[in-house]
Amino acid sequence: MLIFQTTIDHRAMTALARVNRKTLRRGSSFPVRTLAWFVAALELFLTATYLRGGHSGWQVNALLGLFMLGCLLTEDRVNGLFALRRIPQNARAVNTVFQEESCYVCRTQAGENWWPYSSIRAAAETERYFILMMDRTHGQAYSKEGLSVGTPEEFRKLIQRKTGLKIQNIR
Repeated sequence: MLIFQTTIDHRAMTALARVNRKTLRRGSSFPVRTLAWFVAALELFLTATYLRGGHSGWQVNALLGLFMLGCLLTEDRVNGLFALRRIPQNARAVNTVFQEESCYVCRTQAGENWWPYSSIRAAAETERYFILMMDRTHGQAYSKEGLSVGTPEEFRKLIQRKTGLKIQNIR
C-alpha cells in the first residue's frame, strides 16, 4: 500500500499540462507548435530586416514575435491555470491510497473516487510529481514530497505492474 497526500496547486497543474502535451497530445500539438515557432522566427526576422533597412513599422513585428514567443513559452502554465480554476476548493487536497487490488482510491473533502488501474493511458514522472493520464482531458498529479507511506521506487513498480506502461521521465 502506498499513500500520497497532495495539494493541487498551480505548480501541479502546470506539470500535468506539460505531461499531457508531451504524451497524449503529442501528435496533435506538434504541428501547431512548429507553426508557432516558425511565425515567431519570421516576425523577429522581419523586425531585424525593417531595422536594418531603416523602415518604420518594425515595432508591430517585434510585438507580434514577442507575443508568439511568450505564448509558446508559457503554454503549460496558462493551461494549468485554466485547469486549476475548474477544480473546486474542497477537492484540492487529495489523499490517495494505491493498493494491490484493481483500483486505487482518491479522497477529498468533496468525496471519494475509485479509479481502476486499467483507466490509466499514460504514466509520467517529473522532478516533483508523478502524473497519471486517463485521457487527453483528465489526469492526476501526485507530489513526490507527499508520499507518506512507501517509496517512489515502489510506486514506479506498482504502476508498471498494474498498467503495463513504462513511466516516462518528462523534464
